[in-house]
Amino acid sequence: MNGYNAVPQNGEVRDYVRNGLDAQATVKLSQCWELMSRFRTDRKIWFSLHTALELCRIERPQRSTLPNSSFYVTVRKGKQRSTFTDVSFHIWDQPFKVHTFPNGVSCLHPIDVWVQFAQYLNVDELIVLLEAISRRCRYPIDAFTNRLPAFCRIVGRKRCEAALGIAQSSDSVQETRARLALLRFGLSAPTILHVIVDPVNNARYTVDMAYPQGKVAIEYDGDHHRRFRAQYVRDQQKRRRLRQMGWIVIEVFADDLLTETVQRDFAQQVADALKTPLPGRPQLAYRALTDPKLAIHARKGEYARATRARGNARRR
Repeated sequence: MNGYNAVPQNGEVRDYVRNGLDAQATVKLSQCWELMSRFRTDRKIWFSLHTALELCRIERPQRSTLPNSSFYVTVRKGKQRSTFTDVSFHIWDQPFKVHTFPNGVSCLHPIDVWVQFAQYLNVDELIVLLEAISRRCRYPIDAFTNRLPAFCRIVGRKRCEAALGIAQSSDSVQETRARLALLRFGLSAPTILHVIVDPVNNARYTVDMAYPQGKVAIEYDGDHHRRFRAQYVRDQQKRRRLRQMGWIVIEVFADDLLTETVQRDFAQQVADALKTPLPGRPQLAYRALTDPKLAIHARKGEYARATRARGNARRR
């Protein structure tokens, strides 16, 4: 263990995830070029939403109200749409920026894709997507904040503003989801990528998340971690040594983040380790994670409730 440095930079696991996204982008770029050849040459179209994310090597959101399709295309006017099978057209007359690949395929700029997704994602998934774009494209969060005012009368602006108030740099989408699960049920924000120094040999161990005052470390353990024996051994050695140093190390898996029920169980486990009650609702700074007024179609729900209330009043 002497001299061991467990800082997770440019390692096998990160390369594995990146290579998967790169391969996906290469295939999608070829498919988009082939699809473009079927459009009229005078028709301006831009790939967007899920397709733009794939082209830009960014993880797609897990939960979205966007209907499934093989391709998503944005146009500025309805007459620019076509009737191709499995192509979802979206009219969006906003001042979006465009990125063009060497083969001529164009898609919306990643930050503008995030804004476009606001009408299809709840606050938590908007945060996950923002952090994924920031991580992949190396954009600071301020770049999203500064870009948002360029768009007028967009659906989901309040969700974007709420997401910007909670988002921060993270190392993976699942680590973001794990952090949000803790915030959702009332725990304070953990320290991200916390470095712990071994007092015996000055080795430095980096953990995904930590509550340093309570000596509680949280590590996300994805299936891909076990694909690489060396990485797996390093992880286990690190966690064993941290426990010897008096730290509680909690491992979180994908199954711990699938539903609200298991997320609460995970948050309870962390609260127990910290010897603190689990409030069950977010602290004020993170209340947007559960605010029903920020839910997708919240306005439609309010309108329907108001209509029913007026109808009931007339019948009385």
